[in-house]
Amino acid sequence: MDTMIQQPGKLLTDIPTILPSPYSYTSHISSQEIRWKRLHMPNDFPRQFGNRRASLDLPELLKDTLRLEVRLQDETPKKRVRRTQLQDLPEEIQQGVLDMLMGSLSSTSSSITSQTQVKVKGTKAGLAEAADWFLLNPHLQQYVRHIEIWVPVWERRAGQTLLVDLSGSMTLEQHGRPQTVNTIVTTTIRTPQEVENINQAYQLASSNATLDEIFNCVSCLFPEACILTIEGGHCKKPPMIQQFRRSKFPIQNQRLQSLPSIRTLIIKGAWNVMREEVHFTIIVAALPNLREWQTTYAKPKTKAYTLMCPTLHHIPQTLTHLKICLEGFYSKDSVSASKMRTLQQSHHLCRDIGRILPQLEAFTFTGRICACLFTTAIASASKVRKSRLRSVDLVVKNCCRDPTAWNDGTGIHNWPFIQTFAALATAGVRSLLAYPSLTFLRIRFIDLDSQCPLLNPYFQLQNNRCSGIWNDEILALLGTARPEAGFERLGDDVVGMRGWDKEGRVCVGYPVLRPRSIKVGNYKAFAEGVLGSI
Repeated sequence: MDTMIQQPGKLLTDIPTILPSPYSYTSHISSQEIRWKRLHMPNDFPRQFGNRRASLDLPELLKDTLRLEVRLQDETPKKRVRRTQLQDLPEEIQQGVLDMLMGSLSSTSSSITSQTQVKVKGTKAGLAEAADWFLLNPHLQQYVRHIEIWVPVWERRAGQTLLVDLSGSMTLEQHGRPQTVNTIVTTTIRTPQEVENINQAYQLASSNATLDEIFNCVSCLFPEACILTIEGGHCKKPPMIQQFRRSKFPIQNQRLQSLPSIRTLIIKGAWNVMREEVHFTIIVAALPNLREWQTTYAKPKTKAYTLMCPTLHHIPQTLTHLKICLEGFYSKDSVSASKMRTLQQSHHLCRDIGRILPQLEAFTFTGRICACLFTTAIASASKVRKSRLRSVDLVVKNCCRDPTAWNDGTGIHNWPFIQTFAALATAGVRSLLAYPSLTFLRIRFIDLDSQCPLLNPYFQLQNNRCSGIWNDEILALLGTARPEAGFERLGDDVVGMRGWDKEGRVCVGYPVLRPRSIKVGNYKAFAEGVLGSI
């Protein structure tokens, strides 16, 4: 299709290839400039010409008789606000969302991949119902690889039933007499009447199955299952899952049914499953081939730290993957700082974890941790012939401090916390020399309420490529312990965004993307208020 350029006094023709058909244009011979206005951008048009100006030299088309500068002008694009996507959230939050949508999944770092999962209510009636169904369909038993038992915390009181209709109202039937109450399904309890109504309808569970009954059920119905999940739930003053049925004449030294096919044990709401050291020893004694143990506490508890210290002394030699979450993301509450100062003197969990690291292949931890973990792990590595440790993933909720220190806070503006976090990362780099097979090391502080979550301190080593915080000591240790490793981008991404406010003070704009390298000293400037939001 031929195109025409209208000029005063003459027509320029035979320029069929300069402008594609979707474009309109005007010409001014005084400036010898053709300005194009884009109507529709073709899909195959060069991307580098979009949203900016570009110049094209067209000597072959104009036979060097006219020098034209063609400028592409695009409409100013509207500012787009990027919404947070699922992949932008921390892995722990992603895992929780997926668990809610598709049921409990095995960890991405798990040594075993779940194939067929069955979820059973952990009551006597729930186990009996599952047994009846699978005994009628015995050909399906061999396909179950993941069995999850969820034990309810609450149950309805005898003689009372809650009926929820589509309008959101709730009807409570007591001995055949209906009584309408306000719903609390989608709203919070606000009035004493609502509290009284729900207390009348529910009570703490009393018909739950024991661990002995659960293990017997799994042994009979699912002989090929390799993953066992026990969900203990959570509430205020929750009832503990009993290991054996109480009787007037208890049997001494009772044992659970052995499950040799189970290689992965996942305990959620662990405070309702085990509260004493002996509870753990009884469970692991029934799992002779256990290779992976994942345990999660629904709410931070100092008693969880107290219990975990002696529990780690009973870790079986077959265990190679360990995941402990003492302070998850289900609650914003944190462990009392004063209680932790007292507890640290007698129960320092970091030392107990460091002692067992040489026997593990992968270790994941969420909670309070410090550099003592790696210091003890280095000393423990010298006592074994060869360590198998390949992966360490730490989510730091806080760092152990000197018991005399008054400042126990966290965040990018807390310089004492940043110092202890940097000491933890430094000790981790130092441990690379004692653990040559360690190829993945990640230490993160996740604060979802931070003014700038992208500046939360972290350090990561993966496939000899480093990112995160750095200082001269980390670089020196990295060159000694792992010479082939290095930072993807060794610089200071935060300093590159420095600017000045209206009063002439130095400040920094919060980044849009996560910095690949952050010098530790910059956090001191944050704490002193020198650097901040523009």
